Amino acid sequence: MMLAFVILTLFSVLILFLGFAKQRNLIIPVSLLAVILAIGSIYTKQTFWNHYLADMIDTEGYASVISLLILCTGLGLIPFLHLFQKRGNEELGDFLGIFLFALMGGMLMVCSQNYMILFLGIEILSLSMYVLAGADRRKVKSNEASLKYFITGSFTSAVFLFGIALIYATRGSLSYLQVSGHGDVITDLAFIFIFVSFALKIAIVPFHFWAPDVYEGTPTLFTAAMSTVVKVAAFGALFRIIQFNQAILPVWLDWFFAILILATLLLGNIMAMSQRSVKRLLAYSGIVQAGFILFGFIHLTGDTAWVVIYYLLAYTLSSLVCFIIVHFVEEQSGSDDIDSFTGLASSNPTLAILMTLALISLAGGPLTAGFIAKLFVLNQAVVYGFASLVVVAVISTLMSVYYYYKIINAMFSQSADQKWNTPLIYKGILLIFILITISAGVVPGWFTLYFK
Repeated sequence: MMLAFVILTLFSVLILFLGFAKQRNLIIPVSLLAVILAIGSIYTKQTFWNHYLADMIDTEGYASVISLLILCTGLGLIPFLHLFQKRGNEELGDFLGIFLFALMGGMLMVCSQNYMILFLGIEILSLSMYVLAGADRRKVKSNEASLKYFITGSFTSAVFLFGIALIYATRGSLSYLQVSGHGDVITDLAFIFIFVSFALKIAIVPFHFWAPDVYEGTPTLFTAAMSTVVKVAAFGALFRIIQFNQAILPVWLDWFFAILILATLLLGNIMAMSQRSVKRLLAYSGIVQAGFILFGFIHLTGDTAWVVIYYLLAYTLSSLVCFIIVHFVEEQSGSDDIDSFTGLASSNPTLAILMTLALISLAGGPLTAGFIAKLFVLNQAVVYGFASLVVVAVISTLMSVYYYYKIINAMFSQSADQKWNTPLIYKGILLIFILITISAGVVPGWFTLYFK
């Protein structure tokens, strides 16, 4: 695992220099090579330098699985960042170098066994995303998104630090490991601060206020990274905290999650229904999806963690497809309004079909990963006595069909727009995402076997 961090760090610096040296044609291949080497080092379980941080970083189990999901997400997104090269050689190198740092920060979050290492990962990921949110500096909305994200992220870090300070005051250690005894009032208060900071990072109601504006203003390809890499890393880190602190967790934790889920599903769907901007709609959709993922944290144990990872996979695949296609439509029409998608089935049928399948998966349509993922998390909630909350979730799913259908209806409406095409390689990558989504829905056992 340490080898993966070394690879990403060295290659990030190298890519920044390639941008400075105006080596445009090398930036994307070197970035892909870096991520592939990092994936290979984790998959083959290389032990290089692991012993130096043995008590601070976990190199096995779910840490490696979630790290692979983060890296594979980055691997799928990097080829599309090539579209930024028209804006200048230097900027492409800056974006890719910073993006690799973001991937490294996400990995550090999910591998941490110490609160300070977790904080370091949060800051590396957050600082990278602040910059990428303002990547389109010629647009006021992009600058505004970066500033809003920075202010919210700074507040989140302060809340998190206060929480871990209380943990240190009561436990005398910042390590997750060898936690024993019982919780007390101060410990419960500490976990409230920690969980609130993660709710802010994930955009759970009522801590979601920043997400729609930031998603809308951020360049769409980096919005895709924000909605996937950041969420996977945050949920992965939250899982690790719960996994190692079972002995001192508050007894009311499941009910705390239940209240957040209820508020998130209802308000997220209600707000999504009135949106005209597809990016804002997908932001509220991501908030709702986060509520569903939170179902997997009810009575979370090592034996049930695979449910959360499966949902993260399903959400990541569909979200990537949606945001990348929104980027292409936005480039073509100059807007992400729903009306910009009118007639997409005629002007670019491949993208329309892929977008439709991704939206069906987000809505929980049969034979998709989204359907199986919802089935898994809701079943877990029923098993642990939250059947009434599951009823609300089913109603929420039906509500979400309405605003997903608005986009599908627009795409398959008649339009006089001329046909436009997308490079074959980009269609191929999006098709791979959709094929994995359908495979995970048809034969989920292939994936759950690995996650377990």
